[in-house]
Amino acid sequence: MNILLWIAQLFLAAVFITVGLAKAVVRMDRLQKAMDWVNDYEPKKVRAIGILETLGGFGLFFPGLYPIHELVIPLSAAGLAIIMVFAAISNFNRGEKQEMITNIVLFVLTSFVVIGRLALG
Repeated sequence: MNILLWIAQLFLAAVFITVGLAKAVVRMDRLQKAMDWVNDYEPKKVRAIGILETLGGFGLFFPGLYPIHELVIPLSAAGLAIIMVFAAISNFNRGEKQEMITNIVLFVLTSFVVIGRLALG
């Protein structure tokens, strides 16, 4: 179980750090071309989402290197799961049903990490 959790955590960390950093640092005009939803939000909100996703991604990986991972990893995963719920709602409201699949898969994986890490304690 621990190995599956680490595989999920590393995958999620790679996804959220990559996408989060893009939202946090890429110029807004380039982001708007790559991600349509960016046009619906103020740049500060997009940057905040990117920073939260990046921090959550790091929270899935780095605390495992230290004895503090029992609490930080499930909290990071829970925060990312919440972000995915709001992302799915946003995609639903925009009529982007295909994009919701990605949100749902990421939500399931982050929930798996939360439950698994709390169970292993």
